[in-house]
Amino acid sequence: MIPPSKRWRLRVRTSNCYPLQLTARRSPRTKKKIRERITYIVRGLDSIWAVNAFLEDSLSIAQAHRTAAKHHPRRIAIFGGSFDPIHNGHLSVARAADRRFNFDELHFIPASRPPHKLKQHLAPFPHRFAMVALACTEHPHFVPSLAEAGEDFSGTQLHYSVDTVRYFRNVYHGHGDHLFFIIGADAFLDIPMWKEYETLLGLCDFIIANRPGIRPEAMRLVIPPDLMARPDAKKEAEYPSQVVAHLHKSIIYLLESVSSDVSATDVRRQAHRGQSIHGLVSARVEEYILKQGLYR
Repeated sequence: MIPPSKRWRLRVRTSNCYPLQLTARRSPRTKKKIRERITYIVRGLDSIWAVNAFLEDSLSIAQAHRTAAKHHPRRIAIFGGSFDPIHNGHLSVARAADRRFNFDELHFIPASRPPHKLKQHLAPFPHRFAMVALACTEHPHFVPSLAEAGEDFSGTQLHYSVDTVRYFRNVYHGHGDHLFFIIGADAFLDIPMWKEYETLLGLCDFIIANRPGIRPEAMRLVIPPDLMARPDAKKEAEYPSQVVAHLHKSIIYLLESVSSDVSATDVRRQAHRGQSIHGLVSARVEEYILKQGLYR
């Protein structure tokens, strides 16, 4: 067993492993290596669940999705965040978006070092990834992603959303799959501060999880006017949802039916105080936090 003070320092040396994607279109041999490395990370953290079996199931399910969708484009969603920890609010947004857009795969991407949170102390990446993996176990097409794990799986390298989305486009877009980017309303209002944000807005469709008090008009104000285009009635009919804006290469959708008072800050604060976090995170994540002594 790895001592608690050393657990986060796991390193897995590998060549050509950035970014590793659990369900990317790779050879069986590469998938096996990916699975072994993920299992090593999570087992090294002394997880109390059969994570290896879950990873096996995830790969099988992802392959089944590809087989079933062989003759039509699949809907792939990516949902990034610090996930420190992943909580029920995140899962509510994902489920609501899934119900509306009927995804084939929804990838949760724990951020390595979010550029806007460089001064904020985050739980070590392996812990955050382990919690995401555990939260995904009850949802067959929710996929924990290592897209920002880095070459040594430490999650200490700086990554930008535009580069992560480009990677997903390279993996999936050549096959005609439809890519969505799930983002919170507050984060979307700050998107002009992101790297190459105008390029990012054209790489895929966006789904904004709104919260009370933020109007669609405010969201439109952060979109450069020269990116705007005429409405596409065909796409609106395909994915019925309120549309914030039609861009030349993408559509910005609004997800109104999500309301959650849960925040990662609250979870960390209550865990630090020794208070119950039951109902704020999934049961498996709650047990993991308590067993690992996170946020104390």
